[in-house]
Amino acid sequence: MRKLNIFENYKNFHFIGAGGISMSGLAEILHDDGCFVTGSDRNNSGLVEGLRKKGIDIKIGHDAQNVGENVQVVVYNAAVPQDNPEMLEAKARGLYLMDRAELLGRLMQNYETAICVAGTHGKTTTTSMLAEIFMTAQKDPTVMNGGILPSMGGAMRIGSRDFIISEACEYHNSFLKFWPHVGIILNIEMDHSDYFDNIQTLRASFKQFAQKIPRDGLLVVNGAIEAVEQLTQDIDCNICIFGEKGHFTASNIRYNNLGYPEFDVVAADGEKTLGSIVLKIPGHHNVQNAMAAICAALHCGINFNAIATALSHFTGPMRRFQHLGNYNGATIVDDYAHHPTEVAATIQAAKNMPHNRLWAVFQPHTRARTAQFLNEFAQELARADEIIILDIYNPAGREEEKYPIHAKDIVAKIDTATCRHLPNFATCVDFLRRHIKANDLVLVMGAGDVHKVAESLANMP
Repeated sequence: MRKLNIFENYKNFHFIGAGGISMSGLAEILHDDGCFVTGSDRNNSGLVEGLRKKGIDIKIGHDAQNVGENVQVVVYNAAVPQDNPEMLEAKARGLYLMDRAELLGRLMQNYETAICVAGTHGKTTTTSMLAEIFMTAQKDPTVMNGGILPSMGGAMRIGSRDFIISEACEYHNSFLKFWPHVGIILNIEMDHSDYFDNIQTLRASFKQFAQKIPRDGLLVVNGAIEAVEQLTQDIDCNICIFGEKGHFTASNIRYNNLGYPEFDVVAADGEKTLGSIVLKIPGHHNVQNAMAAICAALHCGINFNAIATALSHFTGPMRRFQHLGNYNGATIVDDYAHHPTEVAATIQAAKNMPHNRLWAVFQPHTRARTAQFLNEFAQELARADEIIILDIYNPAGREEEKYPIHAKDIVAKIDTATCRHLPNFATCVDFLRRHIKANDLVLVMGAGDVHKVAESLANMP
């Protein structure tokens, strides 16, 4: 049995919210290492059933009795309120309460190289690209992803102790509990205004993340980040900047007739071209994601040909410009975009693809984000030909009553006959079914449960 250096004499764990993508992966890793694991979740799901098939007891609903008498450590995430009955039970019994980020950070210390992918946008796609590259190169990585990667068979993969590849989220400063050997910063834009006061505090958090990388490690950073030199100064580790005037540049970017980018990777001196990359996912933003993955993989000893081969087969994680099918001759695409920059990138990627009318179906994610970026959402969504705005999705555990905002406020900002608010998924699906036509492209966007709209439409006879 492989030994984990999490705690001495602690082998019994209980997960509150075990059905989350990251939580379920952590539970599986501990179970695989011989720990006794139980858990609970509000709802049943495929991830819950997957844990049960591995012999992990997951209860539906939260109850103090779910915390067994042998439990030593209770793991929770940011969505779990402090008055959750299982949290209260753990406190009453003096059990060790550990948040998800702390557990993942402790796990990272058991791997030779931890690769942590940070940034406001692109974390899941870049983590997935790295997973594809390392699997193709037969490096047997352990992967903790924020989305399901079909070639990996899920959102996580248990591999050897050589490499762990993980998303590193800035929300609640979670990534400051990680121990990266290779840290990637894809971009920095204001988000999570319910936690970060302003862009300065957000940038300071990313700077602290970079400072956690050891001297023999590597910081991979996008040269397009504003004042990038402030992030890289006083950093002890090696630094690799990608982008214009960086150590590696994507040159000669072109798009094929399907809207997929191809480009050459050029070293800093401009004289050495490593080779060409052909992607099977659209959008200029994915050129940037690929460049970050390439820099990290090269540092870890993977040759360029293996990297290029892996990326040429990469079709992306689920819910990242995922083609779900067709209805009435229209193409149905599901995407996780929930920030104005992501919406802009997704719409631009769609515009590069053959289509007649472009539909944008958008479910805003959190009142805080909608209030902060109301004008930006309206501006970017207005670039579609037809727009549907659904009600705002508010995740569990977010107290947002102080934001008096409604989805109709986006509609009012766009103020055109081609933009409408629809009250529920059933009404939306029915409207689309009656109005979309052959060669239309329907983008269903949002980080909540709006994927159900895309799935319903794509599965219709």
